[in-house]
Amino acid sequence: MKITEVKKKNGSTVYRANIYLGIDQITGKKIKTSITGRTKKEVSRKVKHAQQDFANTGATRFTIQTDIKTINDLAEAWLENYQNTVKPQTLRGTKILIKNHILPTLGQMPLDRFSTPVAQKFINDLARCFNQFDKVRSVLSRMFQYAVVLQTIQHNPVRDTMLPRKNKPRTKKVKYIQPEDLKKFLAYVDGVGQKDFARFNYTVAFKLLLATGMRIGELSALEWSDINLKDNTIKINKTYLQEIKAVGETKTKAGERIISVDKATALMLKQYKNRQRLKFLEIGARAPVRVFQTPTRQYLLRNNFQQVLDLDCKNAGIPRFTFHAFRHTHASLLLNAGISYKELQHRLGHSNISMTLDTYSHLSKDKEKEAVIYFEKAINNL
Repeated sequence: MKITEVKKKNGSTVYRANIYLGIDQITGKKIKTSITGRTKKEVSRKVKHAQQDFANTGATRFTIQTDIKTINDLAEAWLENYQNTVKPQTLRGTKILIKNHILPTLGQMPLDRFSTPVAQKFINDLARCFNQFDKVRSVLSRMFQYAVVLQTIQHNPVRDTMLPRKNKPRTKKVKYIQPEDLKKFLAYVDGVGQKDFARFNYTVAFKLLLATGMRIGELSALEWSDINLKDNTIKINKTYLQEIKAVGETKTKAGERIISVDKATALMLKQYKNRQRLKFLEIGARAPVRVFQTPTRQYLLRNNFQQVLDLDCKNAGIPRFTFHAFRHTHASLLLNAGISYKELQHRLGHSNISMTLDTYSHLSKDKEKEAVIYFEKAINNL
């Protein structure tokens, strides 16, 4: 150990030694420090104390942050940084998982009491009532890994837990509109759509959902610049996020797509565009940018949209269905008309074809029956 003499600015003399304490058992880094004293003897004494303190504290310079004491505190700190790394819709989903499944049970628990056995019990209990418990575990693990980075805790207790076996969920039957109900519904909305612009606005929205399979957020964010009425195509590249009242990117990268529409739908859009512009001119306003903008609202709102749809179903004398049923019905009609699953995947904006197959493969009843005809032809040609 080398002790050097140091002259300070005020003219006084001190002695200093740069020493190596060892390897930090938590971070794995080499720990060095500087010891200063008024005499060489004092420096030697302080060096021994520093080495002893380092050994007594587990050979670490690990420090505890006192501002994050509970899991609720940790969640707030983690979300503050996490929100800068993901899309708004991803952030919204993560916040829902934390609010509904982590904080009610663990929110007030001090970090130093949350051990691996506690984490394992929490995950096991959650797995019995929530099929997406693996997503909750992933979020919880990332939160505690962030606490490790902040040196609030020494290790991540969630990382050592085991995932319970996931029960295979029963395949939910996709709800789509029965053909006879669809005919009644379209006849009714066509009739009421002639009464005024507000009703026509909803009629066009219903029929465009059916003709394209768009999601409601994509429909709400649609602008006239996205529609090419010469080529009869629609560009889908954004979605309206009602919870944060902002337009964001599509659900996935595959959600950005250009799809074609039939001639009847294109003609309906042309007629609607003219009526919409006239309505805005009547009040001295500029032509609207968004397709389903009205003088009283900027975007279609899901709750209002569903309320109008519910009333129309009732008046048309058919069972209630949600606006997402238009998307499923669109897929069903195309499958039974002979479209390939790869084409349907693109049209719906699915990120992978397995999602399309898992969701819609059982809808093509008519095409499934054709398999017998193909088999008979093949066997007869042997």
